[in-house]
Amino acid sequence: MTGIGDCLTVTRLNEAIREMVENGFPYLQVRGEVADWKIHPSGHIYFVLMDAGSRIRAVIWRGNRLRIANLPKGGESVVVTGRIALYVPRGEYQLIVEGLRLEGAGGERERMLALHARLAGEGLFDPARKRPLPMLPAAVGVVTSASGAAIHDITRTLERRFANFHLILAHARVQGEGAAEEIVSALTLLMRDGRAEVILCGRGGGSAEDLAPFNHESVVRAIAASPIPVISAVGHEIDVTLADLAADARASTPSAAAELAMPEKAVLMARLDALRARLLRVAATGLTRRKERLTQLRGRLIHPGRRIEQGRLRCDELEQRLHLAMRALLQRRRQTSVHLLSRLNAWPTGRTLAQREARLLRAQTRLTDLANARLANQWERLRLLQVRLEAISPVQVLARGYALVWDDQGRLLRAPAMTHPGATLRVRLAEGELTVTVTKIA
Repeated sequence: MTGIGDCLTVTRLNEAIREMVENGFPYLQVRGEVADWKIHPSGHIYFVLMDAGSRIRAVIWRGNRLRIANLPKGGESVVVTGRIALYVPRGEYQLIVEGLRLEGAGGERERMLALHARLAGEGLFDPARKRPLPMLPAAVGVVTSASGAAIHDITRTLERRFANFHLILAHARVQGEGAAEEIVSALTLLMRDGRAEVILCGRGGGSAEDLAPFNHESVVRAIAASPIPVISAVGHEIDVTLADLAADARASTPSAAAELAMPEKAVLMARLDALRARLLRVAATGLTRRKERLTQLRGRLIHPGRRIEQGRLRCDELEQRLHLAMRALLQRRRQTSVHLLSRLNAWPTGRTLAQREARLLRAQTRLTDLANARLANQWERLRLLQVRLEAISPVQVLARGYALVWDDQGRLLRAPAMTHPGATLRVRLAEGELTVTVTKIA
């Protein structure tokens, strides 16, 4: 051994410690819980042996692995047999495992399973209570370490996807003693602030011990009680923490959580352009159909002047038919009268003749009354047709104080923009016409 007053190099110090450790523990048995189990491509197995208060690195060399019948899983309690070795270049020591015996589920795993069952029984993990995330949050809250890589990954991802946002960072330690309490305090701070529309809570990757705060009951309850949707952003794709189960959404990394919280602006713009193009196509198609419909209706529309002309022609036709009908009726009645008169003349005179004359007189009177009534009905019908014709006549409109205005080219004016000051116009009134000159257009 070197004396107290001697100056040692770092390498010599580590070599001295290695001799003391390896010689002091040539063979030992250690009971603990397995965590961070990893099989290296070389065939060696690296893991951590831990209990409630401490942890130690351990390795099973490829040659010793073949002698172990049942390999453990993460969270199981084991008893390992081996020795202590110190790696001088890094000053790190680890347990070289030569034998391993399973003892069942570890105490930490049992505690986790019990906590999971209790919280699940309270409905904290129920999918029905999970809320949808906001479409485009204006403010994003983040609960993580201000000095960790997670906040940089989140900020970089959000700025890449949609730069118009406000980030509110609530700093909290995310591993070690007191981390769970700081995470709960940061969540409470964001809830009280109220500006954040979604909260990203998590950290980058790490060991099972590093992720322990996100399995703490207080953290799980704070996430479940948050009035703001929470995305769990614990960067560990293999294990699922209780915080992942209680959150409204879960992402495998902080960057993935940022992508989940904020849509990509380019995608939204492309979708908006597609919708705009679709709207324009639909509008153009609808406009074309309406133009075609307007053309069809315009072809079916009859000008009022033509309708009046047709009404007049119809009225003249009915009047002519009425006269012809009356003439024919009178002709038939005359023929009937002549026939009756000839029959009357053929009859003998005397009392019978007087009776026939009285009967003929009554028939003539009745015939005259019927003819007059029929003629009156026809004239009344003609009068009604004339009234209807006059009702749609522009002359009646003019009689109510309106006027028709034409320019010197014979165009009917419908707006002041169709003429100009100094123009000569022709104004048709109900009785007569005027020739006027435009002095001002209002």
